[in-house]
Amino acid sequence: MSAPLASTSTNGHAKRQAKPSLFSDSDSDDDDKPLAKKPKVEEESDLSSDSDSDLPLTAVSSQNGNAVKKESGSDNDDDDDSDAPLTALVNKKSDSDDDNDDDDDEEEDDDDDDDDDDDDNDDDDDDDDDDDKPSSRSIKPNRKPPKTMSITGSGEKKWDTLIHKGPRFADPYQPLPRDVKLKYEGKPVDLPPETEEVAMFYAVKLETQHAQNAIFNRNFFDDFKADLKKYPPRDGTQIKSFDKLDFRDMYKHWKALRDAETERKKNLAPSARKREIEERKLEDNKWKVCLVDGVEQRVGNVNVEPPGLFLGRGAHPKAGKVKRRIFPGDITINHSADHPAPQPPAGMGHWAEVVEKKDVTWLAYWKENINGQYKYVFLDATSNFKTNSDREKFEKARKLDTVVKQIRRDVNKNLKSKVRHERQIATIVWLIDNFSLRAGNEKGEDEAETYGVCSLRCEHAQIKMPDTIHLEFLGKDSMKFEEDLKITNPDVFKNMAMFLKSNGIKDQSGNFIRKKPSDPIFCAPFDSANGKMQPLQPNSVNQFLAKYMKGLSAKVFRTYNASVTFQGLLEQTEEWIKSRPIAAEREINQTNLRLAYNEANRQVAILCNHQKTVNPMLLNRNLERTQDKIFQIRYEILKEQQKILTLHKIGELKKDYKPKEFPFMKQFDKIMQKQDLDPEKVEQYEQQYITDKKTKLESTFKRQQSEFQYQLEQKGLAGEESKKKSKKIKDVEEQVRSSIKGFKDKKQVDEELKALNETAKRLEKERKTNKSQATSCNFASSAKKILSKYEMIKKQEAELVNKNNTSDVALSTSKLNYIDPRITLAWLKEWDNRLADMGQGKGGSKLKVKKEEQEDVKPGKKGAKNAKATKKSAAAKAGIANSTGDSEKMELGLQVMNISQFFANALQKKFKWAASGDDGRDITPSWVFVKDAQSKMRKLDSAERKGGDGGSMAAMTDAADSKEVKPKANGVLKKQTAADQKLSKPIKAVDKAEESDDSLSSDNDDDDKPLAAS
Repeated sequence: MSAPLASTSTNGHAKRQAKPSLFSDSDSDDDDKPLAKKPKVEEESDLSSDSDSDLPLTAVSSQNGNAVKKESGSDNDDDDDSDAPLTALVNKKSDSDDDNDDDDDEEEDDDDDDDDDDDDNDDDDDDDDDDDKPSSRSIKPNRKPPKTMSITGSGEKKWDTLIHKGPRFADPYQPLPRDVKLKYEGKPVDLPPETEEVAMFYAVKLETQHAQNAIFNRNFFDDFKADLKKYPPRDGTQIKSFDKLDFRDMYKHWKALRDAETERKKNLAPSARKREIEERKLEDNKWKVCLVDGVEQRVGNVNVEPPGLFLGRGAHPKAGKVKRRIFPGDITINHSADHPAPQPPAGMGHWAEVVEKKDVTWLAYWKENINGQYKYVFLDATSNFKTNSDREKFEKARKLDTVVKQIRRDVNKNLKSKVRHERQIATIVWLIDNFSLRAGNEKGEDEAETYGVCSLRCEHAQIKMPDTIHLEFLGKDSMKFEEDLKITNPDVFKNMAMFLKSNGIKDQSGNFIRKKPSDPIFCAPFDSANGKMQPLQPNSVNQFLAKYMKGLSAKVFRTYNASVTFQGLLEQTEEWIKSRPIAAEREINQTNLRLAYNEANRQVAILCNHQKTVNPMLLNRNLERTQDKIFQIRYEILKEQQKILTLHKIGELKKDYKPKEFPFMKQFDKIMQKQDLDPEKVEQYEQQYITDKKTKLESTFKRQQSEFQYQLEQKGLAGEESKKKSKKIKDVEEQVRSSIKGFKDKKQVDEELKALNETAKRLEKERKTNKSQATSCNFASSAKKILSKYEMIKKQEAELVNKNNTSDVALSTSKLNYIDPRITLAWLKEWDNRLADMGQGKGGSKLKVKKEEQEDVKPGKKGAKNAKATKKSAAAKAGIANSTGDSEKMELGLQVMNISQFFANALQKKFKWAASGDDGRDITPSWVFVKDAQSKMRKLDSAERKGGDGGSMAAMTDAADSKEVKPKANGVLKKQTAADQKLSKPIKAVDKAEESDDSLSSDNDDDDKPLAAS
């Protein structure tokens, strides 16, 4: 059964209808009257010094001098193994497999690390290069770059010698077996390999949400039909309708191969699996190491993106189009001229060109066919080039702090300029500065319709009296931006109303020409020959900014505002925690500090409009898993309570355990609080528990036997089944058994299986009698266990809220590209010191030795321990030094806080440089990105509104601005999802207030008299 090609009439991607105009043609507002023409703008030579200046390509052709948009060499957000067809999938090993060699066959827990799953696709660079560089739309896709194309950098020499192996190509396509075919109208179609491969791209997506997307299906079928014209079916079948295609047999074949490979890996002996991984790493290292000036450096992603279907992010209009295979003839290599360049694979032709460009840091580039963007091979994030570039980027943003007041003063002045161009630039800079919007870029007709401030159309904005502008458009990566922006500067509000109305151009009758919904809000100087309004280019904005600081661009403003706002929010950590509505959430501990950190991260991500596509299936699965964990903890509480009630009397416990001597007795009611668990669910849980234990025991035994046989084979003793084995062979076998951790023979496994059957019977009896079968119970120990499990529930619930809050926010994008990592490290050190002073240890536990209590010993009969000895023992046992032992990772010497909860390993390697402060020594808790950050934070209206029913740091900041801190009643964002019915407490939806007005009030101030077209 094929996936349906949904009707395009309801696909949600048609252009929005124009909003009703707020202005009639007879409107005589003075703002439309002409002012002076735009003065000549001098070109700024500083622009070439931007830190990313070594990335773009520049066309020499006189018709197009636009730079080409940079694309990160590691940006493979839609490149996953599910695109790889058939045997290519079996042969291909992703880098992530290296860490996936756990012997346990349990499913990988993909929600353990908050940042890592965000960090699904959130880790690709979001460098906003479209903000700083002109569009590449007029450069036509070529199999080989034209001779007139030159590769330019900043002019500054980056290296003397560069030697590498070039990029690694995707495996060639392996045709399907003869009995597996695409079907059309129920009949097999004999496709040549070229079109069969394209059909396979779709088949592997058959059971995903992509195959239910009308845009995805239509784009795929358009490209598939084009391929069928070049490589038609060999049996003459005419394919005209998508709905009559059936990919099911192809999908089943691919899935069978994938499942077989999964099973093969699962059945491998651990040593064999480890050996495979090591061999793959050795092969990778051949490609991932290069020499820069004779020094070995790691290369980033060396793999040429394999062919497949483009997925895109958000509602991308090109989803489903075919990503073509890249050949050597598409690739330009940058390499030392005095050393032999790498050779392309045999039989694949020659490189497009081999150049020696010492003022750039890329090793190779090529052009992809979907958006006409260039992909690069760069050095790894830990290389000297990258770390220096990162530090320079954030230092440039810090330097902006020295001129930002002057820029803002001039912007406020230019908001009233008599020159329309100046007023437009000032309005754009104000919006970028206050709302961290991207500058944007002009797009070609064949590119995705995405926008930034400069390229916004009139249909994207709506005036809402008295001071609000509603913006709705597709931003970078086709992620939807829809916000009501409260404009605090009346000049900006008035300018926006004016720019939405007219460009200051009069018709032959002398009337101002009204803008159409498709016209740009901010217009470049009017071209009378063209007769069309063109959007203002971001380069004009950057030219204005570069007057104040070398290399300053709109993107630097986003970095500055993101880092300043993040620092300002973190400075309010303690106030935010103390404002929480629940007592447990007001405690200063690692769990609540992480919540505060993620809340600050979330608000900066919202400020920068860093979104990610929500996968409902993954969100629901994570929700179910968390609910299962909470149920398991409550079940464990139930069993402890059952022991207490069976073996103790409540009256005697209250008499023997006085609250003064045993503080936990103050929570006695909580300890004995009834757990309302469904008996059927309890039975299902216990049965599943026994089943899982048996399965794990048997699979472990199977792996151990496999490992045993594998090691014997390595010693040349395979197949020795004789009962009369020599002593030497028996000794070797014993050595092998001893070398396998936890090795169990068949007899031991059978005994454990028998014990599990007994446990099942015991649990069944406990369910029927509601009494524990335990023979003893230490009440104090059980009570403390119960209280600790309530804390575990709180952590799970906090994690659930955190994941729900950030399900559509790409936390790692801002953390990776816009927030100076030193802010995080200084904050970690500050709170690590404070927690250590408070006596907290790793995991939030107190730095003290746990009292070991003997079973069935009544209170008062225990020997009192020497307090000093206990304290000394505690200090000895508190392993609180955070030394990773990995030279590539940060070594902060944290006593309590765990850096991995804030920076994943990849970020620790990338930002290792950040462990040093401005003086080159270890960073200290007092380090700051800028001074007085809280007074320089940008507007957080969006973050506050998206914070649900209150409690966001944004709300606290706004209250502080009004000198009255009034924390709201509840926590962080709780969004309504399909999985919400599974929550014990319903998630409250956020109501969005609507404001509207039909007209602007008139203002006769001379400052806003009409502006002429530039």
